[in-house]
Amino acid sequence: MYIEILTNVQLPEIPSIIEVEPGSTLQDVLAAIAPQLIDPETGNMRPDQDIYGIRLNDEPYGLLRNGLNTQMREGDLIQLSLIIMAGG
Repeated sequence: MYIEILTNVQLPEIPSIIEVEPGSTLQDVLAAIAPQLIDPETGNMRPDQDIYGIRLNDEPYGLLRNGLNTQMREGDLIQLSLIIMAGG
């Protein structure tokens, strides 16, 4: 099945569409497209990666009932946003 990836910053290593196996979770997809976000030992988001906003079908991943364990469905949209801080 195909999942769409939308980013606010063009990164060549992150595809705009990814094909995944049925039963794949949000964690599986993130580990495939942006492995630096997922701690391989725990399967959770790395604590130092809070500069990324992650949404599934316009819902923040932290508000999803199953969080990173949410199963993907054909046509889901993952929004991966780099949160850019500005100082002055």
